[in-house]
Amino acid sequence: MNKLRFATLSKYPPYRSGHAKQALWNNTALAVLTGVEQHQVTYCGVSEDPEDDAGAGVQVHHVREVRGNRRVPDGHLLRAVAAELYRVVLDHDVDVINTYYIDPHAAIANRVADALALTGRRPVVIHSIEGSDVLESVCEHLADGSAGPLFGDVMRGDVLATVSHYTAQRFLAGAEAVGGSRLADMIAESIVLRYPGLPPAAYAQPDPEQLREFRHRSGLRQDSVLISTLGRLEEEKGLDTIAAIADIAAATRPELEFVIAGTGSLGDRLVEQARQVPNLTVLRNLSSHDAQCLRAATEVGIFPTRVIPGFIETFCVAALEYEALGVPVLASAIGGVPEATPDDRFLVAADTPAAQWLLRIGDVLANRAERSAVAAAYAGKFTSARSAQRLVDLATLAAARVNRDSPLKLDPLDEYLTTWPARLPLVTGSAAPVQR
Repeated sequence: MNKLRFATLSKYPPYRSGHAKQALWNNTALAVLTGVEQHQVTYCGVSEDPEDDAGAGVQVHHVREVRGNRRVPDGHLLRAVAAELYRVVLDHDVDVINTYYIDPHAAIANRVADALALTGRRPVVIHSIEGSDVLESVCEHLADGSAGPLFGDVMRGDVLATVSHYTAQRFLAGAEAVGGSRLADMIAESIVLRYPGLPPAAYAQPDPEQLREFRHRSGLRQDSVLISTLGRLEEEKGLDTIAAIADIAAATRPELEFVIAGTGSLGDRLVEQARQVPNLTVLRNLSSHDAQCLRAATEVGIFPTRVIPGFIETFCVAALEYEALGVPVLASAIGGVPEATPDDRFLVAADTPAAQWLLRIGDVLANRAERSAVAAAYAGKFTSARSAQRLVDLATLAAARVNRDSPLKLDPLDEYLTTWPARLPLVTGSAAPVQR
């Protein structure tokens, strides 16, 4: 057993955001895989919510105090985070620092690793490039020049991992916009893929009595055919499309009942809108138990996400969580969403009208058993155990390389990628153009 200890740097405590939650899933799986305690360093609030408990095998460390310096007015928080990460690595004999978001975490992790190297204890640094890194830190800041230093921060790490092929392609396109083909080619040689992984609980089916009780508490009919979505209640999720589908179905498919669930800025507006659509329910602030019940009770999960200025989905973990329970999904064919679905039967073209979405839902319902089996088999590849093993493998290879002056380089079609044969190699030529 490889007893590597990881310290993952994430902004929020567990369950405060999607990436903090995914970091916890990885850390929990790493604890099982390695047999040693893993660590997560956060700095944006200390929650007392019981659902923020990290559970066995993972210790969460919070930056509790940020001391100022009147002679040096900027950078207090970053220094405090770096100091906490430095302490955790030393106190707990950590071997690997793993970042969630490169901005500002790449610079912090590099700084800590360099300082530890002076003591003879330099850990391996894995930079995980997430969707927000590309869309906000890179694409939105090409013109003003602030994206440029990020590429230098990334190249100082030992491993450059991206959450999806689409994320890698957009990141490489940003690199080309900043430094031409030379920079893009240099980074392309080092980018490796590490898809998100779902924890065992994501695959656990609630029992029928729990589903019955959930429907009752939520005001849903016991005999309806549920069509639902679960995620952020924000403009980019295309939730008005779901309301429009429900409105059409109220007259033509009375057996269907629609649910929009999640949290976000559109919550109040959606609740008011649902009052005008008899077969539409909005559920806000669901517990993890009720979220799992909603997924399991659903016949088809729908994700009509759309492109808005500054945002496009770079993967779709929410769709994967439905598929893990054998629930087929329909999702917009944009960005990295196709990588979270088995094939084109699970995708809907962008800007498809509500009436056509309803027809596609009918097609899935007519072939539900077969689509369910395909969805479950596909989601079975995306386990947190597999994601954790990928991290261990990458860290082990990175630590063993002779030249640590540049990031780890793997064969473009390394063994991990062969399980997704439809995916293309991560090459600069496939990079999508970046809008300045």
